Amino acid sequence: MRMIDAVRLALAGFADPRCRRCGGRGYSGLLTADALCRCVPPRVPEKPVTPDDELPHPWPAITRRAQEIHAAAVLENVPDNWVG
Repeated sequence: MRMIDAVRLALAGFADPRCRRCGGRGYSGLLTADALCRCVPPRVPEKPVTPDDELPHPWPAITRRAQEIHAAAVLENVPDNWVG
């Protein structure tokens, strides 16, 4: 799985499935910061801003969720048996 696919899945997870603007995808058009649908930010839990956060709300939560999805996909392809 590519990271961009994980970001798309994360956005779809936060998007409103009934949204007429994005159809539940969470973005419209090309996937850029400006393409984020209006239905996503209200559905993302807002956490206190830390000095390490370089991205505005809701991107830190979307990024974390995309990393979790990507890591799970990568680990699924790792063999269960590490012995020879």
